[in-house]
Amino acid sequence: MKLIVLIVLIGAIVARDEYFFAQLRDSEFGKTIIQTLQVQLLQEHPADTVVHLLKQMKDDLLNEQRAEDEDVQSSLQSCQTASEAAAAVITVAKERKATAEERLPLLQQEQNDKKQQLFDKQGEEQRNLDRVSVLQEARNVQRSEYEQRRDELVGLISALQEAKQILSQGITALKKTSFAELKSHHQNFLKYYPHKKGFHTMVNMLLEVLQDEGTQENAAQKVVKIIDTLVDSIFQVQKEEMKADDGRELDFQTQKERLLLANRRLAGSIADLNARYEVLGQKILEVRNDVATQDAVIFNKQTEKGDWDQTCNDTERTHRQQTDARNVQLEIIVECIDIFETRFDMETKSYIQRIRF
Repeated sequence: MKLIVLIVLIGAIVARDEYFFAQLRDSEFGKTIIQTLQVQLLQEHPADTVVHLLKQMKDDLLNEQRAEDEDVQSSLQSCQTASEAAAAVITVAKERKATAEERLPLLQQEQNDKKQQLFDKQGEEQRNLDRVSVLQEARNVQRSEYEQRRDELVGLISALQEAKQILSQGITALKKTSFAELKSHHQNFLKYYPHKKGFHTMVNMLLEVLQDEGTQENAAQKVVKIIDTLVDSIFQVQKEEMKADDGRELDFQTQKERLLLANRRLAGSIADLNARYEVLGQKILEVRNDVATQDAVIFNKQTEKGDWDQTCNDTERTHRQQTDARNVQLEIIVECIDIFETRFDMETKSYIQRIRF
């Protein structure tokens, strides 16, 4: 019974070994192993020689695995370092971008404030100019009225002096012709100064006095004195009018100069505000450019980091695949060594030699 069990076990082991070698035909490495074994067996090399060769192949695979592990580790270290460097740049770029984005609304608000201040100053400057225009227009009206009154007063003086001359020429023997000439002169004056009612009333009264022949010479003398008094009074009025107009001119110039001085000061403030507004605009542009630059850096470095991460992943995946394949190869070699060391016989040798691809 034990013999039967032993025979069954040996048969099972032989069958398993044959199945193992048969499966080797399905891979390139397995074919290489079979071809190597066939060459060794064909040359009648003993099993120990084959085992030695297989162990050498095993050692070569292990050495190859160790070398590849070192190369892969170095490659992974390099790409991980590059990925971490890109990540560090991304972190710094994001911080700079965040800082710039925090500054931007503050600078924009400050610029808007300067713009409003500039608008207010310019409005104040324009209001001052408008007030100067109003003052100038009012002054022009005052000056025109003054010049009109001055011309009227000069006309009155001229008329009175001419009347005095007419009366003086006929004062010793006033004639009807002198009276007629004086009346004609009054009519001409009335034509040019129709609104001087008080003056014309006075002249009419004087003319009525002069028409009295009995009192004409005495009246003429009195009228001449009245005329002299009137001329003196008009000169005084003219002097007062001139003084008043000088006062109005001084007041106008004072107010105008005050407004222009305020505008000169405003011009300095406006220039400063304009300069500050331009500086803020330049800073805003620089901050926006910095944000755009950091965006570009982030994008580029994220792409670079992604490439390095992909390289690391590809390297690890390829390494795992190669390690798995090499482990399969090692398992095949170890199994072959075990067969040749423990149970190699003529039947196994014959089976290996009969394998075809």
